[in-house]
Amino acid sequence: MTLQQLHYSCSSAASGPRFTAASPDLPALLLGETEPLLTYEPPDTAPASGPARAFPAGSTDPTACNPTATSPTPTAPSGSPAGTGELVDLPVVFSHNRLSDGTRLLCRTVCTGTYLRGRRHAFHAHAVRLTQDGPLPGGLLPIEAWESPSWAETTPDDGVPVPLAAFAPARRIGKEGLLEFVTARAERLEPFLTDVRSLFRSPDSPQLLVIERDTTRIAHWIAVASAVLPREHAHRLTFTTYTRRPLLARHQIVGALPGSDFDYAHVAADRRYRVHDCAGGQSSPVRDEPDPWAVVAARVLLAGKPALFTEAARLRAAGDRDTTHDAGRLAAVALREGIALDSAGRAAAARWARQHGHHGQQVRPGRNGRQPADDRMDRADRADGVERADRTDGPGGAVPNAVLTALARGGTPRTSAEWAALAELADDFGPLTDHPAGERLRRDLRAELDRAAPGEPLEQVLSLLRLAEALRVDHTPVLTARLSAALLGDAQQDRERVWAAVTGRPGLTAAVLDALERTAATGDPSSVVRLLTTGFPKERLVDHPHLRMAAAVAGRPLPPDQDRTDLLTALTRAAGRRHGSDPAVLRTAYRLIWGSARPTAAEAAALLSRLPAERHRAAGLDDVLVRSALESGPDDEHAPAVARTLILRCGQRLDPRRRAALLLLDQAGALADGEEQPGFAARVLALREQAAPLEPAIDERVCGALLRRLLSGEPCHDELSALVRSGDEELLTAYARMARSGLADLVLRRSPEFAGVCFMAWNAEAGESDLWDDLRNDLLVTVLRPAVRRMTREELDEVQWFLSEQDGAWGEMFLDWNRRPGVLGRLGSLCRTAGARARPD
Repeated sequence: MTLQQLHYSCSSAASGPRFTAASPDLPALLLGETEPLLTYEPPDTAPASGPARAFPAGSTDPTACNPTATSPTPTAPSGSPAGTGELVDLPVVFSHNRLSDGTRLLCRTVCTGTYLRGRRHAFHAHAVRLTQDGPLPGGLLPIEAWESPSWAETTPDDGVPVPLAAFAPARRIGKEGLLEFVTARAERLEPFLTDVRSLFRSPDSPQLLVIERDTTRIAHWIAVASAVLPREHAHRLTFTTYTRRPLLARHQIVGALPGSDFDYAHVAADRRYRVHDCAGGQSSPVRDEPDPWAVVAARVLLAGKPALFTEAARLRAAGDRDTTHDAGRLAAVALREGIALDSAGRAAAARWARQHGHHGQQVRPGRNGRQPADDRMDRADRADGVERADRTDGPGGAVPNAVLTALARGGTPRTSAEWAALAELADDFGPLTDHPAGERLRRDLRAELDRAAPGEPLEQVLSLLRLAEALRVDHTPVLTARLSAALLGDAQQDRERVWAAVTGRPGLTAAVLDALERTAATGDPSSVVRLLTTGFPKERLVDHPHLRMAAAVAGRPLPPDQDRTDLLTALTRAAGRRHGSDPAVLRTAYRLIWGSARPTAAEAAALLSRLPAERHRAAGLDDVLVRSALESGPDDEHAPAVARTLILRCGQRLDPRRRAALLLLDQAGALADGEEQPGFAARVLALREQAAPLEPAIDERVCGALLRRLLSGEPCHDELSALVRSGDEELLTAYARMARSGLADLVLRRSPEFAGVCFMAWNAEAGESDLWDDLRNDLLVTVLRPAVRRMTREELDEVQWFLSEQDGAWGEMFLDWNRRPGVLGRLGSLCRTAGARARPD
């Protein structure tokens, strides 16, 4: 079957362009549609006039790829403009077009010369009409007909196209040429491939505008696109290697030269175009999200193996229209061929191998480290033109083992996505344990376990754990800590998943239990109790005393305060006979019961009575016992005794402030019990300064005890003098306030002798300070004098006798002070005395 052909030429300035030959069976209605596709507009660099010059099609002259070079031409005739005798090569238009009836038009247009006058150029276009879809005769792709010898450069002499059944391959774009081209354009390769892949995603996909300095390079870009696309797409790819007006073209890939009717600023915001300017101009920005397939495809091309695109396409299952795993298929065959990929490419290959490969085969390195079965896959059927290969091995062949070896070998740093994909192949990596590539994977996995365990999601960590089990990688402390933290967390589902993953590995189980044991001993044991409450297998806790104590507490309510010391004893017994004396066990038992709280003073007293000093000291309980005493209430009856015991047991290990506070608490107890020693006031005053800032409850307690002792009825002149000389305004004011509150009056009513005590106290240290003089004078007037006035003669005599027995002139001073109210006051006192004597007993 011969192809329908068209010839369209412009051979003279007078005649203009016209159809010069056509196949008889070509529909005449298509001529009008095809004519705009066959015309030729030269670039601005074309000569304006000059002698007619023929440009041989398919010239191999180096100037064909170098627009800065010129071919020698005849000298310009006399009178012609300067420089017109030197002609430059003009672009070749090679285009693949889709017509309105669904058929396609493949055409080649070349400039054949210029004229002495005018701007018109002579050109010749040769076109063939193709079916709607499918390859050219002989299985060629459209771009593989670039510069084929089958293209005519002139119109047939008889006006009848020479019958053409198939194109003779030109072989102008082969493997070496394509590799050289993409290597020189490596920086533009990945963005270009990303845009090429989008050409068939939707009818309104953006056009690709490719700008180069000659059409040969543009043809290479089209060859790259045709090589990477699935063959059914490559047959339908529309393109043109050159147009003067690229924005009017309707091809998917549009080639143009610098200086064409195009301005990047005009299309920068237009989503209909993606510009790739390789001639020094501005290109469209790289897409935000890299295309994994484009990254892999670029590496395949740079490795010089474009045949792998066909092989990857044939690995797709029959009827599978899903292109999700395109990157995976291509990455898998690339890895098998030893092409180095980045982490994203390896992850794509691993995901594809998981879903499509037949795994679990033993890896047996062959020559050059490859699988023997891989050698069978080196057979390739190469299509004419752009190199391709058709592999006969399917996804169940030797690809999986070779891919697994390459995945294990790695290369660039692995990302979390790659590790997740590798974990899905955990069972398949088992045979690689003793393989050099497997050892590399084991080494990488150990590092990843330490890196990922603290911050990665639990699912990722568990997947790495499955891979570690398959490769027999020992657990790491970081991994153990991460799994233990998940067990101690609040999510029940996470606890179940972690324990299910851990129990399959005895070594890891022991390590996790040891980590939980350390948490119970040194961390927060309440989290361990919560874990054991949820049904954790307690039979595994035989050699873990801290976990056994936590298990004894799990699920049972804590007893009242008075019984918690008994529970402490029970827990230390639960730890086991050989662990009961361990200070760490005692510390854990305490924290299981009280946590971060403190025991009450009564509980502290009970603990001190049961525990020897060296035991609670070794367990680190001194601090909580001291806090128990210092933070007790002002009326806690057990606090002074606890303070006294701690002073004796802890001694100089206490810091000075807390030791002074405990001494004050002990002194308050002694004052309350009447067991104080002389000099207690001065001692209290000194300790208050040392214990600052003093706990409010202790300050309230010791000050109250001191003041009550000073107003208790027994002489303590030296103690009050010490208080007065201290000038402590707070204590002195509190002393006066307590005296006025009725305490002194109550004692005066019971003991007239106390009036003498008060008289001496409130006249002592006169002039020591204005504050004390004001306070004592007020007490003499408002408290003592009303009390004396109520006394009988016998009571006054008792006061007088008491004062006379004291050193000094206290008796005379009292008589003088008592006379000061005047005669009426004394008469009133005598009347009261006489009345009392007249009363019958």
